[in-house]
Order: sequence, then structure tokens, then C-alpha cells
Amino acid sequence: MLQGQEMRQSHGLFMNGQMRQALHLLHLTNADLQAYLEEQAASNPFLELPSVDPAAPLAPRFERGRMDMFSQGSQREDDGTARLPDVPLSLTDQLYEQLRLSTASQQDMLIGAYLIEALDAAGRLSESVDVLAQRTGRPAEEIERVRLNMMRFEPVGIFARSLRECLAVQLQERGCLDGPMEKLLDHMDTLARGEMSRLGRQCQVDKATLDGMIAELKRLNPKPGFDAGAEMLPVRMSDLIVSADGHGDWVVELNAQTLPRVMLVHDLQTRVSLRGQAVRKQDRQVTWFLDQWHTQANWLVRGMELRCNTLLRVAREIFRRQEAFLVHGASGLVPLTLKDVAEGVGVHESTVSRAVMGKAVTTPQGIFALRFFFSSVLAGDTQQAHSAEAVREIIRRLVAEEEPKSVFSDDDLVRLLREKGIVIARRTVAKYRDILNIPPSFVRKRKNLLRGRGG
Repeated sequence: MLQGQEMRQSHGLFMNGQMRQALHLLHLTNADLQAYLEEQAASNPFLELPSVDPAAPLAPRFERGRMDMFSQGSQREDDGTARLPDVPLSLTDQLYEQLRLSTASQQDMLIGAYLIEALDAAGRLSESVDVLAQRTGRPAEEIERVRLNMMRFEPVGIFARSLRECLAVQLQERGCLDGPMEKLLDHMDTLARGEMSRLGRQCQVDKATLDGMIAELKRLNPKPGFDAGAEMLPVRMSDLIVSADGHGDWVVELNAQTLPRVMLVHDLQTRVSLRGQAVRKQDRQVTWFLDQWHTQANWLVRGMELRCNTLLRVAREIFRRQEAFLVHGASGLVPLTLKDVAEGVGVHESTVSRAVMGKAVTTPQGIFALRFFFSSVLAGDTQQAHSAEAVREIIRRLVAEEEPKSVFSDDDLVRLLREKGIVIARRTVAKYRDILNIPPSFVRKRKNLLRGRGG
């Protein structure tokens, strides 16, 4: 009995270690994975990073999408992934989350996605509006409107086109952008040269005021792309590719050009398998180290296979549901949650979250983060799912069409949405109204009276 208990404990430790490593590999992007594999290969003699032709097809085992340790049927709630700590969102994923909460239309969502992918390492936009307009097919003024809104995302100042604009929007959010501070931003070169007397004259302030202004300036973040906790910058190379196969079907593949490979060193495997003859008794410590390295190398290779299979299965489920996007673009997006994909694949939601984190996919519509294809869902009385973006658009239209003498309260909006089969709480309507920068009903009514429209 003791032996059986010991075997179960050993098996549990093995599965726990292998599971944790596989999940760690799953949340890494291809670029981060390459660095991790190089580090492991440098310390483990059983591992080797082969130089593979990027044009060569991937191993068949990565294409079968077979069941793996993350897929345990009805037991998926107990697969252990839910008990592991969450992995912090990358900067790219944080920006996509904020985009979904602040954007009222699918077209703005599409523009915002292009802006996120166009960020440089400092969190700035170097591409011109004309170039972005050509890529998105939207007017330059629409792109600029979305960009100005996204500059107030966290970290504030991201999406700016210059250092001055980046600092100005941060000062504006702090309520510190007055005339003298505007002049200080206009004369940053004088500040850089340390000509304080001249700078004071340019800003028309005394020394004490100038010192306070400079202190305020130093509290700002000149490079929001390097903000604390935002170690992963926007993705440039995609991890997956979705393309048409010429027969009316869509193919989801791993990007062979960016996917790192790792393999076991076979000559060491042979030597270890014969260690009973090749290693003397006094070399037991060497044997122990070789066993440890060999076990770790096997886990890593197995973990790579699990990562590829799981990522493929998750991506295929996403685009099975978002097929209309591949044809029609942002207007074809449908509501989708992590839970939807998890149930379709047969894994836990936390596994899907790790799989999509930081990953990008090349589609016929451009390169997008996988998180772009998820949105919150609100269930209506008609059992039809409505995306949060669609609900916000309905609220915007209702308010735009309201009569000046009959302004809709939040309760009125709740009632009107219910008539359309959308059941949401009053506080949710208020939150969406704030996101859309629509004032409360009493403010709108007062404005109408001042304009002579509410008579």
C-alpha cells in the first residue's frame, strides 16, 4: 500500500511539473519561446536547436490536433489549470481589452486594432495617417478621431506621434496643461540645455513656479511603451496564419517562419540507456545529473508538442466561429468569449486565456492579436447574443435620435433595449453611456433648454 501511495505521489509531482512547464510554454509568444529554448539548450546537453528551413512544413504531429493533457473530457474542470496563478496581460493585450471597452462600432474596432499593431517600441505611432488610411480603407479623419481617443488609454500618452503630444495628453489628464506648461513643452530644447533663466522668460513664470512645472514634467512617462508591467511590446511577427485553401475552406496553421524547434540529442540518449555498462559506480552523481537532464529534456520536447497542438486547436475554434470576419472584415465579427472557445475545444478557460495571450495571427484582413476576436456577450430575452460593442452602438443611436423635449433617462434606455430583446442592468447602461461620452439625461436636457430646443 505504501508503495502504491508513493507511486501516486510521484506521478502527481511528475504531472504537476510537466503541466506547469507546458502551460508556461503555451503563454509564450514565438519570439519569447525562442529565447527560452536557447536558454534551456545552453544548460541541458540533451537539447539541441536544429537549424530548420523556414519554408519546410512542420512535423505532422503538430497538424493532427490530437487530444492532449489539457483535454480530459468531462474532467476538464479539474485539469489543474484553474488553480495556477494568472499570467499578467501583455501591453498589447491590455490595449485590446481597453479598445473593446471604449469602442462603439466595429469600424472603430478595426481602426484601433491597426493602430495597436503599428506602435513602435516607445508606444508611439510613426506611420502617417495616409498610410493607415490606405491599410484600413477608412477616412483619415476617422483614424485621427480614434487615435485621439486611444491616447487616453492606460498608459496615458500611448499612440502619440511626438514626445510633445505624449507629454501634453498626460498633463491634460492631470489637469495641469495650462498656458505656461504649453510654453514649456514648446521650449523643451531650452530645458535640455539647462538655460533656466531663459526658460522662465519664455514661459513667463518666476523661478519657483518653473521649478514646480519641471517637477511635474519629470513625473510623466515619455515612453509609455516601456511602462512598468508592460514587458511585452506589440507583436510584429505572427504566431499563426489563416488562409484560404482554394476549395472554399480556411486553413489555420502555425507560422513556420517564426516557430522555434527543439530536439533531443540522440547520441547522449544512447549512452545513458547503456549507462549500466558505461558508467562506473563512483560516477553515480554524474548518472543522477544525466537522468535529471534527460527527464527535463523529454518534458520540454513534449511540452512543445502540447503547445503547438493546443494553440492550433484554440485558433481553429476561434476562426470556425469568426469565419465571417475572414470574408467581410470587422463587420463580420460575432460575440465570442473564452468560455465559448474552451467548451468547443474541451479545455479550461484559463488554458484558452494562456493560449491567446500575446499571440498574433495573419489573416486576409491583416495581422491581429488573437484577443481581438473576443468580446463580452449579453444574453437577450430572444436568446440571441449581443456584443457589448453592438449594444453601445444602439445606445448611441437612441440618444442621437431622441426628441429635445423628451430626453431618455438611463431607465428609459434600459426599457428601450429590453424591447429589442437586450436585457442589461441600469448601471451597465450608465457605464456604456460614459464610455460613449454621453452626458446624463439632466445635463442633456439642460443643454437643450439653453439652446432653446427644450422649450
